[in-house]
Amino acid sequence: MTPYQIWEKMTKAKVYSKAVVTTRVNTVYAVGQLGDEECTALIQLIETVYDAA
Repeated sequence: MTPYQIWEKMTKAKVYSKAVVTTRVNTVYAVGQLGDEECTALIQLIETVYDAA
């Protein structure tokens, strides 16, 4: 399982708060385990999942 797949799954399951998951995704991106497109997709997913009523 890739880091992208792991964080996609964690985001959809709402394991962490929005702030925590955003920070952790950004950290994984900063250390080079996510590409630009993957990071963008995860941030958009976080916005969609956590802003849903």
